[in-house]
Amino acid sequence: MDEKYKSLLIQELEQELTNISNISTGTIASKIEDIGFSCLMCGKCCRHAFGDNRVLLMPNEIQLIANHTTLEAHEIATPATSDVPDSDLIDTDGKIHTFGWMLARKSNGDCNFIEDAETSNKCKIHDVRPMLCRTYPFYMQDMELHVSECEGLGRKITSEESITIANDVITRYVAEIEDTIALYKKFEDFTTGKDELKITSGNVDEKYHVVYVVHDSKGTHEITR
Repeated sequence: MDEKYKSLLIQELEQELTNISNISTGTIASKIEDIGFSCLMCGKCCRHAFGDNRVLLMPNEIQLIANHTTLEAHEIATPATSDVPDSDLIDTDGKIHTFGWMLARKSNGDCNFIEDAETSNKCKIHDVRPMLCRTYPFYMQDMELHVSECEGLGRKITSEESITIANDVITRYVAEIEDTIALYKKFEDFTTGKDELKITSGNVDEKYHVVYVVHDSKGTHEITR
């Protein structure tokens, strides 16, 4: 990433951060109340069969979950990736570069922290769940409130509940921008590999491994999966 371009991105995000102070919590809450929402505990947003259930995490959220469980960071989060690696994010050593983390998922793609459907749809880390989960299906982008698909939309919600969600949505918006700014400031550039398809791998006990380089707001981390 060109230094001048990186500087421009940081400036734009810092300006957006300044502009957020002009957002009215009451206005956002009013929009949420007009839309209507009540969680049905269906668990669909946590399950792979119903769409993209990746939950992006900030480093402080990983630490928060670790502090409230007996889990290590690598049990909580994995590199934030899509199902098919972007060739522009593979370096000359075949390592895959990613930006940030996401909640770990089970072998079937469901969130690692949701109970089995046969049992319930309860979240095992509900009290310390990530802000993305806490505010779903609402989120802020480009200073506007947006809504993801959810069967709970259109249902009656009180003014008090709307204000709580609005506060959480704005808090998340600020936190994500601050985290992205910190990521850019610590970002270490890399050279894209000539042979994009040669991802570093080896055969260890008949299992392949891939080396990821994760860029986040705390710096750069190399891990093997």
